[in-house]
Amino acid sequence: MTVIYSHRKGKTTKTEDMTMTKNEDRINKLFKELVPETGKADSLAGELVRAMSRIAYRFYNDGDMVNIAYGKETCNPAARFLIAKGNAEVSSLTAGLWEIFSEDAYEKVMDILCGAVVDYVEQNPDLRTQPTEDMWDFKDEEEDQDDSWDEEEDDWDEEDY
Repeated sequence: MTVIYSHRKGKTTKTEDMTMTKNEDRINKLFKELVPETGKADSLAGELVRAMSRIAYRFYNDGDMVNIAYGKETCNPAARFLIAKGNAEVSSLTAGLWEIFSEDAYEKVMDILCGAVVDYVEQNPDLRTQPTEDMWDFKDEEEDQDDSWDEEEDDWDEEDY
């Protein structure tokens, strides 16, 4: 069963389906340990887990993908955070999400990325004590806007309705 945790408005929510990968199980355990109920994590380790969980939660819950439509608003800041603060593997895999348009391929890369984030956090215990920036500080106000509404408005003709 896939369970990707997200804290919103003071309560934990989760997305479920019938399968859970080993990497999803690992990130969920770290999420419970390192991510507060609201706001940014206290440590870089926690914020890395929070950013990864945000990207996964938005995909499994709403189908949002990095740099596509509403995913620009919901996922891009977390992806930029992982690129800036992760190790080379985390950064490279995250950058790869920007170029994937197939949901199946995106899900596979996301699972590998999830494992890479967990490995990075587990292999670097000092990340648990390092202060961190909020992943939302990595939002690009110009680029991280859903432009799909503009396309839909262009196709709309009042006479058709």
